[in-house]
This record gives sequence, structure tokens and C-alpha cells, in this order.
Amino acid sequence: MQQAVELPLSWYEHSVEREVYAALDAHIEADVCVIGGGLAGLTTALELAKLGKSVVLLEAQWVAFGASGRNGGFVSNGFALGIEDIAARVGHDEASALYDLSRRGTAYVRNTITAHEPSVLMGKGMRVCVRHEDRGELSRHGYFLREKFKENVATLGTSETRLHLVTDRYFDSLYFADAFHIHPLRYALLLAKLCRKAGVAIHEMSAARHVEKTSTGFVVNTDRGAVRAGAVVHCVSALDRQLHQPSGRAVLPVATHIAVTAPLQQDVIRTSSAIVDTRRAGDYYRLIDEARILWGGRITTQQAEPRQLADVMLRDMKHCYPQLPNPTIDFAWSGIMGYALHKMPLIGRDSEGQWFATGFGGHGLNTTAMAGELIAQAIARGDDTYKRFAAFPPRYAFGPLGRLGVQSSYWWMQMRDKLDETFK
Repeated sequence: MQQAVELPLSWYEHSVEREVYAALDAHIEADVCVIGGGLAGLTTALELAKLGKSVVLLEAQWVAFGASGRNGGFVSNGFALGIEDIAARVGHDEASALYDLSRRGTAYVRNTITAHEPSVLMGKGMRVCVRHEDRGELSRHGYFLREKFKENVATLGTSETRLHLVTDRYFDSLYFADAFHIHPLRYALLLAKLCRKAGVAIHEMSAARHVEKTSTGFVVNTDRGAVRAGAVVHCVSALDRQLHQPSGRAVLPVATHIAVTAPLQQDVIRTSSAIVDTRRAGDYYRLIDEARILWGGRITTQQAEPRQLADVMLRDMKHCYPQLPNPTIDFAWSGIMGYALHKMPLIGRDSEGQWFATGFGGHGLNTTAMAGELIAQAIARGDDTYKRFAAFPPRYAFGPLGRLGVQSSYWWMQMRDKLDETFK
């Protein structure tokens, strides 16, 4: 019998009321079975239902139990892989088409929130800050985004940056006016509510154990039931890398950590925008309800939660803002994201006909929405726009060796960051 895993003691969980969805205990039929109740799975299920398909969604734990309900809450255009690197791989025209799809995902999140629950929105804009004098590199990047990809971004000099963020750690910055930040768990629960209203059957505590191909489609087996469906979509990210081997073997689990302070009086973060620095494994943070600071960072492939996590995150906060009053940390938690080695989402269909949408680590709030729309349109209408991601297919990530390699690259990047901050 499947055992429940404890929900994280996060500020997000503390600030919502969950609805419980019954476990699957019967054999049922549907047009589509979506496996995974995170943002990708919920969006896919919702869009399929809107297009007239009957949908069953299976979640191994609770809706948005994984990274979908634990992340930093930043919503912006683009991907975890930088657009310059994408263009170098597929050319400018194809990179522009992909960027437009990412922009479509951002719009989807914004429009869903505006139409159904505006309280999910927590702030507008995003500031990307550099922690050393970069001799115009950031400005050139901003110009590239504006001129080549029509991004609404402004370059701010050091003095203007420090008007909003009172620290000598930051120099120039980019301001993305169309970005925003949200309560990600509240957004996921909103999607679940919309799914239910659209007729989607959601079953929590219903891990898919095996998918069997039949002459008419697939049978998805759980501990106490099964779903017979014409199509199956895998949206499980890093939490189950065995059920669907082609995509699961291509995903690397990467951890990040977040802390939230008690309500705090401070005058160093003077913006309601989200903030991130340009270090290879840097900090990201924002002001949230009750004048709290939500602070994230420490990206690593080491999945064990650090000892005394709250103290570790507080040290990072104070390192950036030494003059910040000593805040109490009320909440601290970790989450596991899924990355492909190429840092792009894995979106497609395997040789058996099973669909997958995974690998959204580092830039998931817009790309999960984008992927949900693409997969739904492909299944319901035969739209092949999803094939633009064929240039970034699932490739074996080498299991533990892959994690060791990525962790080594993080250590190397962190050393380079320290050298940049020391000598530039």
C-alpha cells in the first residue's frame, strides 16, 4: 500500500488550504491519462479538457507536492538555457520561434491568474543583478534581447541599481518589466480547481506503477486501480525517473533551498520586483506578504537537505545585505527540480506513442504552461508545434555519474564567480 510522504513545512503550505482528491480505487476509462499533478500535468489536463477530451490525472502524493509547489515563484520569458546558446545551436529564426513559445507560457500564467484569482500575483518586474563590474557585458546582453527578441528589458547602472537594492554587492542590472512573481502553490491549486470544474478526474495518492501498451492505447496501473486511455502523458519531472525510461533517464535531479523570514522592518530591499543575480548558482529572492523576505539559492545536485538550513540561508542573506537587521527565519525547505543536460525542457512523444513533458528546472513556471498547451494541442488537434523541441531530445544523463559531473560544474562555476567578484 502506498504511503503518504509528509508535506514540506513551507510558507507556501502554511498560507493555503488544500482540497483532498480521492485515490483511484477502480478501473476506469478516459481519452487521456496524465501522470503527475505538478504544473505541467495540471496545465496539460486542463487544456485537454477544454478541447473536449475526457482526462484522468494521477498524482503519486498531493497536487504540486514537488517543485511546482516549492519554487521561487518567478515568471519570465525564456528557458534555463540562455537564448544566445539556443541561437548558437538552432539558429536565430528557430531560437526566436522558441522564445515566442516561452513568451506564450508567461502570458498563459498571467492570463489565468487575472481571469480567475488575482491574489496569486505577488509582484511585478524582475531585476537581474551582476556582482562585479562587468565592463558592459550585461548591457550588451540587454541590447541583444531587446533588438533580436523584442524583450521589454532596460539596463540600469550601478547607482540606479543601488537605489532599489541597498548593497555594495551589486553593480549594473537588467529590469524585465513583463516578468512577475506569484504564489506558485496557490497557482497550482487554482489549476487543480479549474481542472475539476472542466471535468478532469484528479486522483491523489495514486502512483502510476506500470504503463502497458494495448491495441487501442494504454493501460496505466496503480496500486488499487487502472486507467485505460487512448493517450498517456508523463509529467513527473525528477520524482519518478523509472516509469517512463526515455524521459526519466534524461532527467537530473537538482536541489534548491528556500527560507522565509518572519515579518520584518527593513530598508535595504526597496522594490516589490523579484531579484536574481547573475552568478552561475546565485541567489534569488523577493518581498512577500507581511513584509517577509523569501530567499532562495544554494543550487546543488546533492539532494540531502543541509544541516541547519535556516542558518545557512540567513548567512547568504546577510552576506548580500550586511546591514539587514537580524531576521528570524520562520520557514526553510528544499525542493528537487528536474534538468536535462542541455537545460531545455523535454517535450515530445516516444516511439511507443507515449507523450512526455518534463525537465523544467530553472525556468519552470512559464515553460510548464507552454508545454501543457503544446501537448494538449498535439493530442486533441494534431498540432505539431511541439516538434520545435526535437532539437533538444531526451539524452541519457548518465545517472550518478551525470550528477557528479553536474555538481563538479557547479563547484567550478562558483569558483569562477568568486574570482570574478574578487578581480573584476
